[in-house]
Amino acid sequence: MTQSTLPEVVAQAVSALSLVLLAASGVSKVLDPDPTRGALAAARLPSSRFVTRGLGLFEAIAAVVGLALGGRWLAFAALLYVGFSVFTLLAVSRRLPIQSCGCFGREDTPPTALHVIFNGFAATALWYLVAVNGLAAPWSGTTTDLALFFVFAVLGAYLAYLLLSQLPRTLQTTSSQ
Repeated sequence: MTQSTLPEVVAQAVSALSLVLLAASGVSKVLDPDPTRGALAAARLPSSRFVTRGLGLFEAIAAVVGLALGGRWLAFAALLYVGFSVFTLLAVSRRLPIQSCGCFGREDTPPTALHVIFNGFAATALWYLVAVNGLAAPWSGTTTDLALFFVFAVLGAYLAYLLLSQLPRTLQTTSSQ
């Protein structure tokens, strides 16, 4: 394995945020597949509740396995983020009539350029971790390290959620005034 110049804690932080957000997104699709189903239908992709719930379940499993095992297992999460990047880029560039990308299980989270950038960044960071660091969680660290890892993961994922769901709405309200 190649030695990374990226500090291990930064690699862990990036993977933690991306994986916790992926798990939350997956769970929201399993619990309420309709926003994602509508987005998939607007893009003329398979959009049954079964397909949408299956995607959500795969997201949640990929996130948990990535957190637990790290290494090559992060590739599944990275692949999902690549898919999300392509889908949101398609939706934004074609101006598809989508009220929600489905990532947060809400009707009022349309795909934006910010989603494309975030998904691309998460995919790139996870691929980098697969190729170089191969580590997700600091399981061999101290209890304090582990606690800080999970606090960062949850707070970081929540801040990313706010950024992706609330900032576009705020900017849209400001520009229409």
